[in-house]
Amino acid sequence: MQSALVTGGGRGLGRSIAGRLAGSGWRVGLLARSEDEVETSALAIRESGGEARGFAADVLDPAALRRALMRFREWSGGLDTLVCAAGRLGGIGPMAAVEPEAWWRDVETALRGVSRTIIECLPMLRESSRASISVLVGPGHSVDLPFASGYAIAQAGLVRLVECLDRELRPEGIAVYAVHPGLVPTGLIQHILDSPEGRRWLPGITEAFAEGKEVGPEVVAEMVQWLAESRPRELSGRVVPAPATPAILESRLARIEAEDLLRLRLR
Repeated sequence: MQSALVTGGGRGLGRSIAGRLAGSGWRVGLLARSEDEVETSALAIRESGGEARGFAADVLDPAALRRALMRFREWSGGLDTLVCAAGRLGGIGPMAAVEPEAWWRDVETALRGVSRTIIECLPMLRESSRASISVLVGPGHSVDLPFASGYAIAQAGLVRLVECLDRELRPEGIAVYAVHPGLVPTGLIQHILDSPEGRRWLPGITEAFAEGKEVGPEVVAEMVQWLAESRPRELSGRVVPAPATPAILESRLARIEAEDLLRLRLR
């Protein structure tokens, strides 16, 4: 049985991805800050017939993260795929007006949290013959996102991190993907829709939902499962748009590689 670890697994996309993998026969560990949320999510998966366990830790707390990963390894026996789905968008508004700590926390949760998790998980991933890493990247990774600049630059940074890690880890057979979910009604997005600052400074999000442009979490979960199980070499180091569906991307792999598409590039 293959094993997966999903950060941000207590709710939203992380929970949906964990459920999809567990439903397909994976042993899944869910990691999140809230013990109640992560245990509830793991219990729901077990009640549906899947094998799952929750681990409470903040990805920004090195000691807590190491302890959680030790417990995960004891339970799972190893790690075949890591899914980084933890994210934060709290610094909404003009950069000069946003609380500096809130702005920095958006950056830190993404870049420091993901990099630290990957570093700590690499020893386990290197023991797997079918290892992969999927990092979820939100809006702002390829276009500007004014009034949410901390979040935006973090997402762009994650895309570049994935590309760099692909170059580093490809010789070891570890595939690395940046997965762009599209517009999914997660808690992060709901905060934008419900909060006065979100409606004022990020009206495009509200408009996109009004126009029916949202994507269901099951679409993203399907894509992550496909990447974990098929590990397409051509997409490693690139941004994988979840709404494109696995079938469409599979038919375009040769073109994506030949034209070097789905990269963060200046034009």
